Amino acid sequence: MTREEYNALYEKYLSGNCTSEEREAIENYQDSIDLDSHHWIKEQMGEEELVKEAIHFELLNSIARQKRRQIIRIWYAAAAVILLVLSSGLYFNNLKTKTTVVAKTESTRFKNDVLPGDNRAILTLDDGSQINLDDAQNGVLASENNTDIRKTGSGQLEYSAGNKLIETVKYNTLSTPMGGQYQLSLPDGSRVWLNSGSSIRFPTAFIGKERIIELKGEAFFDIRENKKMPFIVKTNMSMDIRVLGTQFNVMAYDDEKSINTTLLEGSVQLLKESGTAFLEPGQAAILNKGTGKIKVAPADIEEAVAWKNGYFIFSNENIESIMRKVSRWYNVEVDYQGNLSNKDFVGTISRDKNISEILKMLELTGAIHFRIEGRRITVMP
Repeated sequence: MTREEYNALYEKYLSGNCTSEEREAIENYQDSIDLDSHHWIKEQMGEEELVKEAIHFELLNSIARQKRRQIIRIWYAAAAVILLVLSSGLYFNNLKTKTTVVAKTESTRFKNDVLPGDNRAILTLDDGSQINLDDAQNGVLASENNTDIRKTGSGQLEYSAGNKLIETVKYNTLSTPMGGQYQLSLPDGSRVWLNSGSSIRFPTAFIGKERIIELKGEAFFDIRENKKMPFIVKTNMSMDIRVLGTQFNVMAYDDEKSINTTLLEGSVQLLKESGTAFLEPGQAAILNKGTGKIKVAPADIEEAVAWKNGYFIFSNENIESIMRKVSRWYNVEVDYQGNLSNKDFVGTISRDKNISEILKMLELTGAIHFRIEGRRITVMP
């Protein structure tokens, strides 16, 4: 079987259109992985034959399940290697295997591992006083302007407005550190998921004609509909996101080149001095910080909200973009050595994993190498 014949048959296999004879042929074809001009480094990558077996075993399982999330959970043995097929000269011509073998990639550079982030945040009240939500017990933490502020569970904060007429607005700020995340129920019942290294400033009660909050970093919003009082998210770059009742994600970190707004349900209007844009479900608006222009394009919804659902998803993403996400969630600093351009990665992994698991998976592509020293990660080609 030539490589071209294998590729065509593999595509039929993946789509479920193989005949029984073709399925038997692809599953029984003898293993013949070849490394072109790349050398296998046993100390870093493990036993070559065992790794090949693990790759094919996991690839078979991922195809059979036909579910992206399941494919992602084993991406170090499937998706990472598929990337190698495309970028590093590694190709494979069969899928026959009977045993599960995990590549041995342990080394002393990973002995100082870093745990994943968790539910941590600081609440700053209108008078400037702060409440560390990590240490606070469940129950009412404070009351402001006839509004009770209650911690309802691990990683959850709720504002419950009373019936008394409120004339003066007070503002609170919820901030997550690097390595933290938190959920917030606003006074109107809208819900906000706050990613690491982010903050949201909001009133303890919504009065007037608009519900206005300010966001730095990244958050997912599930907004309670109120046609008489639109909900407005203010970001840096003087851009406002205006909604009625909808679900959307906003990524507005200072160290990113763009502000991305992804719409899941409802409708969104983006307002900026240079113009406006409207989003429909399944679309994203990308505000280029350099030019100030807004581009509307189809969105990868699962990728945009992966962090909220407990995953990293990398879709043809460069290593610097990946490591910015890793840095925020694991609260680490990242250094770079050598030329790392033109290296894009595909895959997904749970955010519950230690940092070494992500680094090992990336290393299995053969394109990247890491070293952990305390809370500093060095990235090398």
